[in-house]
Amino acid sequence: MHRSIRLFLLLYLASCSLDKNIHRQEEIPAQEFRFDELFDPRLKLLDQKENVVLLLLPLSGSNSYIGMNVLNACLMDLNEAQNIDFYVVDTTDTSRERYTIYNRLKNKNLKAIIGPVFSSETAQYGALFPNTPILSFSNNLKINSGHVFACGLSLQDEIRALVAYANAQQINSFLIMLPNGELGDQIVEIIGLEFKKYGMEEGDDLEIIRYTSITRKAATKYANNSNKKAVFIINPILTISKLEDIQVFTLSSAALSNIEVWDGVIFAFFDNQEQQEFVKKYRSVFGMQPTILDIMGYDLMKIVKESIISRSPIVQNYYQSCLGEFFLDKKSGLRRKLQIFRLENSRKIELTPSSENSELSTDF
Repeated sequence: MHRSIRLFLLLYLASCSLDKNIHRQEEIPAQEFRFDELFDPRLKLLDQKENVVLLLLPLSGSNSYIGMNVLNACLMDLNEAQNIDFYVVDTTDTSRERYTIYNRLKNKNLKAIIGPVFSSETAQYGALFPNTPILSFSNNLKINSGHVFACGLSLQDEIRALVAYANAQQINSFLIMLPNGELGDQIVEIIGLEFKKYGMEEGDDLEIIRYTSITRKAATKYANNSNKKAVFIINPILTISKLEDIQVFTLSSAALSNIEVWDGVIFAFFDNQEQQEFVKKYRSVFGMQPTILDIMGYDLMKIVKESIISRSPIVQNYYQSCLGEFFLDKKSGLRRKLQIFRLENSRKIELTPSSENSELSTDF
């Protein structure tokens, strides 16, 4: 069965050339390619290649824009002199021919796999490529399996950083207000484990409230009457300006989703000169703001490239990247150092650099 896919950039995927200008995607017209015409010639060419990287991205369907943008980011700084060849697979395609390609790829000099984007897809690729490092975009640490790594910003990393910061600031009483549901359950479990490191367990100093629905007025009143020094939330259920000497903590995904609503909140994230330069370059080349997934794609290709050039293993290595410093460990997966920020007037203000946080500096 032949499958046609629409690619809006990177015609050089069919020619295996890395020296063409991938940054001028607006000048490349949309064209239709037959499945075998686009991919089969590439497989033959890869037989003579020393360093092959497989990219697993959604290139068709409702999530194709995610895959295309991440692909742009992954390939921004590649050039022919680096002796790296890549092969792109559309993970939306589940045809039988696709699995024939996977089997043929196993025999190539496959150094690493970047992707897939979604954790639900990761298990099948882990089984298909048991001997190749798979750097997934997922933040679900349950997929870690020795050669499969969840490289997204995990709940564990964020909460660990926030609790360490709170302890360093002697914030010793917390109100946790979370919605009912699976995400709330996960956060409660992680928070309990992290606070326990500092001798805090659910009780007078750590109060956990779960809700199905709650008004902002009621939640703000409850927080003010709790006699706690801080509150942790993931939905904007509080009027932060009306809280009385209470600090508010949240996840970065919440804080950065609507910074006006979350003004005054504290969260764990990463920011550095390399990230700022990448964002500037990406915006200049593609005319849009990169997402976290785009930055992550750039980072993951960068560490694979560094590993190939230095001839060092990808796993059991320390990296500095756009998304902070991290260690890729075979047993525990990817562990990040994060910085602590507060939103003030729609700007991220760094409170404590990661290098000053002993918990994070020694946690690798």
